[in-house]
Amino acid sequence: MRTNKFGIRIAASALAMAVSCGAHAVTDQDIINDHKTPEDIVSYGMGTQGQRYSILEDLNTDNVQYLQPVWAFSFGSEKMRGQESQPLIKDGVMYVTASYSRIYAIDVRTGEEIWQYDARLPDGIMPCCDVVNRGAAIYGDKVIFGTLDAKLVALNKDTGKPMWIKKVADYQAGYAITAAPMVIKGKIITGVSGGEFGIVGKVEAYDANTGDLVWTRPTVEGHMGYVYKDGKKIENGISGGKAGVTWPGEMWKNGGAATWLGGTYDPDTDSLFFGTGNPAPWNSHLRPGDNLFSSSRLAIDPDDGSIKWHFQTTPNDGWDYDGVNELISFDYEESGKTVKAAATADRNGFFYVLNRENGDFIRGFPFVDKITWLKVWIRKPVVRSMLRVVVLVILLTWKVAKARRFWRSPLSWGARTGCPCFQPGHRPVLCALERVVHGHLE
Repeated sequence: MRTNKFGIRIAASALAMAVSCGAHAVTDQDIINDHKTPEDIVSYGMGTQGQRYSILEDLNTDNVQYLQPVWAFSFGSEKMRGQESQPLIKDGVMYVTASYSRIYAIDVRTGEEIWQYDARLPDGIMPCCDVVNRGAAIYGDKVIFGTLDAKLVALNKDTGKPMWIKKVADYQAGYAITAAPMVIKGKIITGVSGGEFGIVGKVEAYDANTGDLVWTRPTVEGHMGYVYKDGKKIENGISGGKAGVTWPGEMWKNGGAATWLGGTYDPDTDSLFFGTGNPAPWNSHLRPGDNLFSSSRLAIDPDDGSIKWHFQTTPNDGWDYDGVNELISFDYEESGKTVKAAATADRNGFFYVLNRENGDFIRGFPFVDKITWLKVWIRKPVVRSMLRVVVLVILLTWKVAKARRFWRSPLSWGARTGCPCFQPGHRPVLCALERVVHGHLE
């Protein structure tokens, strides 16, 4: 049949590309150029900017309907819970993580397992929202991923044998890692989960070869950042300048703002972009103020972890909207000038376009049919305060029923069309340049 022949031809073409270059170590340049090399995938988001766009031409809108399955690989029964990983592919091998901090190497030609590694998780891990893992990073001869007991594990990509294991945080305090790390300039960059348990969110960088900590940047105002040189811990500035500016009393000491979905990197501005989660505790009456840097997007210097700029999407978040969804970098033309922009579709129902050089707000507009949590948008949302009276009920009903339909849908950028694509969950995929440039919902 035509369908089967076509499926086999496409599969054979893709697999031939995957093995044609021969095995070699993954370099920094390989990662930066990932979006230009359809024969492999060596970064989460198919490129450091997270655009998730492939230049592969063999598969297109005319023939995609003829694709057929070639093989399937099971991660276990329904007891294994959710599977949210994006696979990496290098030299004909697929590296894919699974629930409960597992990772597999699979032959892409046959679907046969090459090796499997299961992290030895202790009793008492506290993943708030399922036991998922979203992916790994690959660098040199290593594949690296995070675990539910808040560790980074580097394995030999050919054998699956551990090369180093580093503790990122204390799982008994509520920390975990579910996001895919990324490698920038030879450093493993990772965020953490655990905002529901009053942890202090952070972004950290580790030497990819040794696992040594390079820098740490807390994402809650008032906490000191550090760089590590020659075995010495050196202060590198307090996040936000000082404590207690946007938090009452000592609430900043357990402020949440977990970086649980990971980040992206823009080589044009040499910036890491990370989103932060809800502030802690959930009850916003206990913490009047903006509660920086929760429910925000941060631009971070990859060399020392300094915060370049921030943009908060939901001040004093009382609905668990978070601000973790990816910030995707792109350029567009307006009034004869190139705008270096970045876009994100937030769980609060708004789509934002920012200047990625300085974090300035360009425009924002709703992508859902009804926004009930704010009165007006004037560069900063003005919240309907009466809704906070029943915040706990809303959190368990309205928010779960409507907002979370979107929270796992990654944003992508169509290089040919020049527009963002995403699926809120309650409507078909949206892809619209006009909304980005002119800021309206058609």
